[in-house]
Amino acid sequence: MFVRQRSYQCIRVVALSSLFTVAPVLAQQLEEIEVISSTPLPGAVLPVDQAPFSVKKLNSPEQNSSRESISRSLFRGISGVQVTDNQGNPYQSDVTYRGFSVTPLLGTPPGLSVYVDGVRQNETFGDVVRFDAIPQSALKELTVLPGTMPQFGLNSLGGAIVMQTKSGRDFQGTQLDAELGDFGRTRLGLQKGWVDESKQRDFYLNINSFNEDGWRVLSPSSVLQLFGKMGIVSGDTQTNFSLALYESDLNGNGVVPRSFYEQNRAQSYTYFDNTQNTGGQFAVDFTRYLQSGAELTANAYYRSSRSVTFNGDGNENEDYRFGVAEFEPDRAEVEGNLGPGTYNVTCSAPASNAYAPGSVTFDENDPAAMEPDSADCPGANNRGVLNQDVVGVGLQYALAPIGAHKVLLGTQLEFGKSDFRRSYALGVFNNDRTVRELYAPIEQVNVEANNRQFGVYAQDVWTLNDKTTLLVGGRYNHASVKTTDRLSPVLINEEGEASPGLNNDYTYRRFNPSVGISYQTAKHSTWFASAGTSNRVPTPVELACSDPEFPCLLPNAMAADPFLEQVITSTVEGGYRTRWISGGNEYGFSFNVFRANNKNDILFVTDGAGSGGFFQNFGKTRRQGIELDFDWETSVWNLDASYQYLNATFQSPARLASEGNSSAVDLNGDPAVEGGFIQVQPGNKIPGLAEHNVKLSLGYKASNSTTVFVDMQAQSEQYARGNENNQHQAGIVNIPGEGPVEFKDNGRVPGFAVFNLGVNHALSKSVTLIARVNNVFDREYFNGALLGGNIFDRNGSLVDDEDDITYESFLAPGTPRNAWVGVSLKF
Repeated sequence: MFVRQRSYQCIRVVALSSLFTVAPVLAQQLEEIEVISSTPLPGAVLPVDQAPFSVKKLNSPEQNSSRESISRSLFRGISGVQVTDNQGNPYQSDVTYRGFSVTPLLGTPPGLSVYVDGVRQNETFGDVVRFDAIPQSALKELTVLPGTMPQFGLNSLGGAIVMQTKSGRDFQGTQLDAELGDFGRTRLGLQKGWVDESKQRDFYLNINSFNEDGWRVLSPSSVLQLFGKMGIVSGDTQTNFSLALYESDLNGNGVVPRSFYEQNRAQSYTYFDNTQNTGGQFAVDFTRYLQSGAELTANAYYRSSRSVTFNGDGNENEDYRFGVAEFEPDRAEVEGNLGPGTYNVTCSAPASNAYAPGSVTFDENDPAAMEPDSADCPGANNRGVLNQDVVGVGLQYALAPIGAHKVLLGTQLEFGKSDFRRSYALGVFNNDRTVRELYAPIEQVNVEANNRQFGVYAQDVWTLNDKTTLLVGGRYNHASVKTTDRLSPVLINEEGEASPGLNNDYTYRRFNPSVGISYQTAKHSTWFASAGTSNRVPTPVELACSDPEFPCLLPNAMAADPFLEQVITSTVEGGYRTRWISGGNEYGFSFNVFRANNKNDILFVTDGAGSGGFFQNFGKTRRQGIELDFDWETSVWNLDASYQYLNATFQSPARLASEGNSSAVDLNGDPAVEGGFIQVQPGNKIPGLAEHNVKLSLGYKASNSTTVFVDMQAQSEQYARGNENNQHQAGIVNIPGEGPVEFKDNGRVPGFAVFNLGVNHALSKSVTLIARVNNVFDREYFNGALLGGNIFDRNGSLVDDEDDITYESFLAPGTPRNAWVGVSLKF
């Protein structure tokens, strides 16, 4: 992708086909005043040159080279942002900024807030963000702000991602896009905008359809998005109404054992991992410009969504209500037929005393049903249904300037209701590693959650003199999380004791201050520094699995919800940005340093008795680093370069579950695989985060109608999840009572560099041809990894003995070389 990155960290992505057709004098470009909003609602406009914090801004983001999804293609062009594609689906990537993440999937600790047109997009149940709900081509601009801005409310630990959509006044005319490429990829897009001046109304419509077979086995996906917006101007009042609808069917088959990858990089571990999302949002915003110079802004919104998941996997369910055991290959041999008395369900033959719901549906002579010789069911199809409804309002009043002060006050209120149900159906594996169900689904989770978030914020931009600006702000957050358990019969532990359930009501309060100062040494040259705190409250997902007496597998099962403390992040940053012209060339440079300390961080820790565990406040983590940016532009060439150093570490000791870590020990301190845990020490690196990240892009105007560009993204090695203590090593470890166990990998993910190439050729003012080649050199690389045990042999058959389980890294492979072509028609 060809990215124009301003050194003040305001990135401008320009249509490659028209990048050099509009070429105002460079001096005139420098006179443009770039502004950003420092609060969720419009009205807090601040010139970038005066901003006392780092700002990263994308203009015209729909012109990005990939145009697949916001998470995969758009954020990869922003310095300081990592995109982790663990699921292998373009719409299910994790986005990480300075070590804090936002994800569309339950289970990852949230650390970024996301807003679209002033509407918070973090969902009520797990603070996830549905990137498949946001059409990239409908975006006008995108801004990433740091964690020193608590005005953006809960979850802004690492910062806030603020998006603004187009209107009929921003985009006028009609544009049709059609694309065709590898892996059965097709995309069709329609945009239309117009203005009715007689009624002072403008209209914008965007329809986007994306389909692909996927590059991995059995991984097709489809996305359909509809976005519409109407604006009404009446005197000094502007009102906008918007409606967004979406439907997606996503297959992301996740990580794959290294031994499987080496045979076929496209295969997966088990099948399927399917998510079907449907939803919509209606929003209205209102801005009134008062004669006094004050500005009143308000919005209201309603969002509803439904997510249905299906995941075929190895059976990790341990349900004492129905005698269901987690799969162990040789339990029958070791413990005798059906195992201990608490385990009564079998998939190797009909159990005479099995009392799980439903009945065995296979013939005793069916080889698939008889094939493992085990007391346990080896496979399970896990199903989940999540319904969420959110309603919210916001109000902001920007006072007329009072001398050198620009003061504003704001408030936000949001109510969320969610309903989550999870069940598992036991069965056996077919030859293709899909699961054939032999029992009816067993409901393991049935919970309703109600969230309420209330915030009040204030901000003062104080111009001390013509060079110095001071920003002082703060926000008070009041949040409650109430969960109601509707599961029957209730879960029990091994001793037969009933779970206390999920019936709790917790309230959290916090005031977060912020302060920042900027000093302009010259025009377009600014030193800045800022500090602030932010907080997030535990999600229902975390609260529902926080009882040590009832450990669970998340997000698969939930048991009880003791109180968890809210996470508090303190962030400081400082830096310098400048722009200048020399010899007809325009240059930009910036650097900034940052440190964010988390207190009461939440991690999933072991219960010391198996792979189960619970969420717990354990202490502190730290993310600190340096960011450097440089750009250079002439009438023909454009170069952007960025580098980030990120040092993300644990700052408190913690005991964590880690099956597959060679350094794991049991409660007696002896080496262990099952029931083992690792001890994390201060200074250990946080897995999944690369220490060094480099991004380069170069564009060349070959002619008035043709632009060629190349970009490179590189990152250093990272630790695999499960290696939080950074001590895992490949080799053989003697496990007491089990004998030697071999660990195949070193628990690290190697670094990589990937190159992409593109060409835009304008046949006319109305017709542009587009071609892209991603991963030009077909580099085999991995986005991430986790440690675990593989219960299949190299032929894909279930192992017969626990000693045959292979402990290796489960890899998240990067997409192979692929190409696509497209045409864009404008009229």
